[in-house]
Parts: sequence; structure tokens; C-alpha cells
Amino acid sequence: MVLASKPSSREELLQAIERLSRIVGGTPTKCFTLGSYRFCVKLEYVNPAGSHKDRIALYMIKGAIESGAVDPGGCVAEVSSGNTATSVAWIAHLLGLRSVLFVEKTASAVKKKLIRMFGGEIVEVTTEGSGRERAREEIAQMGCFFLDQMANEMNHLAHYETTASELLSQVKHVDAFVMGVGTAGTVTGVGRRLKETLGNTLNVAVTPKGSALAGGRGEDHIEGLVSDFVPDIYSRYSRYVDRVVEVSSSEAIIGIAALLRATGLLAGPSTGAAFVAATRLVECGALDRGSTIVIVAADHLSRYPDIIAKIKPHSPQVDELLKAWQ
Repeated sequence: MVLASKPSSREELLQAIERLSRIVGGTPTKCFTLGSYRFCVKLEYVNPAGSHKDRIALYMIKGAIESGAVDPGGCVAEVSSGNTATSVAWIAHLLGLRSVLFVEKTASAVKKKLIRMFGGEIVEVTTEGSGRERAREEIAQMGCFFLDQMANEMNHLAHYETTASELLSQVKHVDAFVMGVGTAGTVTGVGRRLKETLGNTLNVAVTPKGSALAGGRGEDHIEGLVSDFVPDIYSRYSRYVDRVVEVSSSEAIIGIAALLRATGLLAGPSTGAAFVAATRLVECGALDRGSTIVIVAADHLSRYPDIIAKIKPHSPQVDELLKAWQ
């Protein structure tokens, strides 16, 4: 068993974290030939709680325990569009910790059900930006430790040390890494490691059309990607990002369908947006033929029942998107 009983000391908590680390990460990467390009997708949805956020939740909670901020039976809190909240609730449940999650009202019902299944307490907020400010005011009164994924260095480090390392082992050479910006932990952590190791990887950040990151007001919304503010981690490590590509929410849905047609993979909206952005790189000639392009399937399409009904794999828009790869 991963955990036979709830840890009763800091040492036991850290031992439990180490055991959990054996089942988080190590996700497969599947590569396909799309026209003249090698296109690879890292399947992060096979992590235990269903997304790449398992990695950062593990790192952030471990850091909080090591620093003495969280003791056995303590409380952790986070603001999230849903995936990080799910991962935090899962780990907290296994460690015998209380979890309080400030979750966007528009987050998938599936994510909310998972959080509650793990015993997580949900506080609904309008957006992650506004929720973060509210959380700062309320968390201390609750006696919880705020993990603060948007600024927590462990978020960046988790992807620098694990996700990027796995990609280098699995794919070897990466000409372009394309990733949506939720907290910016993945795009900066992986991008930094790839640049340090390979030197010339094009690192592309994907953001909702008109987002604060793109200089807009953040009126469009793609679940899992931040719209209304720029994450602290992005500001800290933006030097490792070469391009920012804007994708609308409607384009992200077309991207989900196009990815399904091209690879057979079922991924969520942030991955659909990444596929659209990767297609634009191909269209504009930013990459030579024969280049290897990598994206991350952050979570699975099954988490978004409301979006599934909108997916039309054989629509003219999908046909048009896929032409760029021919």
C-alpha cells in the first residue's frame, strides 16, 4: 500500500510524500508524423489525479512540510481553476491533511466532484485573480497554509526537475515546446531546462485571446489558462519564453477536435489551444520541416462534459486547421 495509515509526525509525512512521488510523473510521450513534422504529446492525464498538476501539488506540499509550515493534521489551501485543486485535495486526503480550495464557479463539475470526493472544502470564486485576493484574507483565519501556485517556486521547479527531464529522455531533441499558461510553471520550468540542455528550443506560451498576458483585458476564457492577470512565475521567468500566441476559446475547441483527428488523443481545452498555437508555428514557417514539436496533454477531455457536445471532428474548421500540416 502507498499509505497504510495517516502520518502522525513530520518525518512520517515526508516518508509518505516520497512514496507518493513514485506514482506521480513518469508519464508517456507519444510521437506522430504530421506531414513533414514530428509531433509529440506528453500524456499528463495519466497521473493519479488526472493532470500535470499532481507534480506541483506534490512539490508544493512537500516544501510546506519541510519548512515547518504544515504539520500532521494541518491545512493547505489553494486558488485554482480546478486541476490544481483536485491534485491538492487528493494528496491532502492521503496525508490526512485538511484542504480548502478556492475554485472558479465556471470550473468543470467533474473537477468539483473529484475535489469533494477527496474531502476538499470548496469556496467558489469568480476568477482565479479575484479568488487569490479573497483567499489571502480568509486563509489565515482558517488556520491554513496558502500554497499559492501562481508564485510558489516549487511549481516551476517541479517541471524543471521532472517533466523536462522525462521529455529529454523520451524525445531527445525538441525544436519547439508549446504550452498554455495557467500558472506558467510548465512553460517556464520545461522551457528553461530545454534551453539549458539543447540551446535552441523555441519556447512558446499560449494564452487566451485578449488576456492580460497579451496586453488585453482578459475577457475570453479557456479553462485551465489564466486570463485576467499575469502569474508571478511568468514575470519571474519570462526570459525563457520566446513567443506568446493568443488563441480564442472557440479556436481551442476546434483544436481539441483537430488533435483527435490527427492523433486519436482526447485532451482538454488548454491542450486544444496548444495544438492551435503549434499549427500557427507551422503555418508561418517558424519551424523547418522535420522539426520536432512538443505539447502537453495537461488533462483529459472526459473532465469537460459541457465541451464534449461541442466537438465536431469533421467540421470544415478542423479540415482547415489540419491543412497546415500537409
